[in-house]
Amino acid sequence: MLNQTDTHVVAALSAIGLNERDHLWAQRACLVLFESQNESIVACAVNALGQLGELDRNTVLPALTRVKNRFPSLETTVARTLGEIARVA
Repeated sequence: MLNQTDTHVVAALSAIGLNERDHLWAQRACLVLFESQNESIVACAVNALGQLGELDRNTVLPALTRVKNRFPSLETTVARTLGEIARVA
């Protein structure tokens, strides 16, 4: 279950994915949150990353692989995000 702070982080990640115009800043924010111990936050960061459009694929792709290795249950979420990245490229 998410606590109040985690809920705010999840809401912020959703807003970043949908609204942020500075894609590089948004990408860095998501990548930082990939290091969270909270799987829900990591999942939201992965989802937000998939909605950004322009990404540094050389940075993002290895980071998504690390997420998948740390949280095997996020394999489908990572696959969906990779599909979004491929669609935009």
